[in-house]
Amino acid sequence: MTDQQRELLKRIFNSRYFATADSLRRILEYLCQRSESQEGGSIKEYDIAIHALGRPPSFDPKTDPIVRVNIATIRARLRAFFEHDSPDARLRLSIPKGQYRAVFEEVPKGRTYPGAGAAQFPALERFWHPYLTHAFPNNLVFTELLFYRDDQGTYVRNIYINEMQGGLEQLKHRLPDVQLDRFRPSFHFVSAGELHCLLKLTRLFENMGVEFNTKNSRFLAWNSLRDTNLILIGSSRTNPFIDSLQGENNFVLGPDRITNAAPRPGEEASYAGFRTRDGKLEKVTEYAVVTRRPALSSDCVVTSIAANHGRAVEGAGDFLTEESQVALLLQRLEAEEGAAGPSPHFQVLLRVDMIDFDEEVSRVEIVATRAIGGNERR
Repeated sequence: MTDQQRELLKRIFNSRYFATADSLRRILEYLCQRSESQEGGSIKEYDIAIHALGRPPSFDPKTDPIVRVNIATIRARLRAFFEHDSPDARLRLSIPKGQYRAVFEEVPKGRTYPGAGAAQFPALERFWHPYLTHAFPNNLVFTELLFYRDDQGTYVRNIYINEMQGGLEQLKHRLPDVQLDRFRPSFHFVSAGELHCLLKLTRLFENMGVEFNTKNSRFLAWNSLRDTNLILIGSSRTNPFIDSLQGENNFVLGPDRITNAAPRPGEEASYAGFRTRDGKLEKVTEYAVVTRRPALSSDCVVTSIAANHGRAVEGAGDFLTEESQVALLLQRLEAEEGAAGPSPHFQVLLRVDMIDFDEEVSRVEIVATRAIGGNERR
């Protein structure tokens, strides 16, 4: 690769589309390296799985579609990168349809492309407008997970135990055969998926020129959050602020599922995560709820991104920082309200699909929406 190509690849890897997607980066880097010596030929699916993903020699592409699924995701994310983050770039990188090879291409100066010279994020700016006015501080509230540890560095956690008061006794009850007398509370870890969501949101707001503060929910009280716009990430089990605001919402996040208070035709009464297999490829589906509601001050808002699986929170963060996805969401919210116009307060139920043992997010789609407030339709 030339220095210019390496620099482009570095920018792609550092972008919000690839920064937290390790397997996608490995595949794309492998394709770039191999394509340089392949002289136009397509690389074998088997070789990609073995050398880029670390699959065993017994890998069979007929029963494990991991490479095909990841290549489709890479194509989509490369298109999004050049459409939204680098519309003026003269050097482009793509994976041609039906082939497994990386192609660098110089775009002629006379050619125009979608988005160049125009506002790049109209849907994102509209969706996140309350946070972009600079009228109030913006705070993103995350959570640390409660573990118990001993002096030998052994950590123990149960996802349903998240309060220090009485927590160790509950853990002893759940693990009667484990000696836990020497274990003490520890808050050294956060969910990887929630962290990725936090990073994507902060990067988005940095690109929009907006200051955002990150705060630990363990050290906060509602009084300290008055007159601020909030984004809450986590679950109702781990983030007390998310739990306290669920109230009379239509979609309520419980310990292991999301309940739907008033199902419409085609909707379920509850949504719980599940696992399936496509040949040897493990697939995981989880659900997330995004809620926009008034804050303690009527002039501010709270947006919660909540799920019972950290990668589902990550998938929701992907969705809410992607221009085309947010544009689709705004269309759904407008349809929800009809002539009344979109409500400033709403709920969105998202389905998040993941693949493989590391549960990497592969697809996020809207399941249902609800308006919150006087225009709500049941």
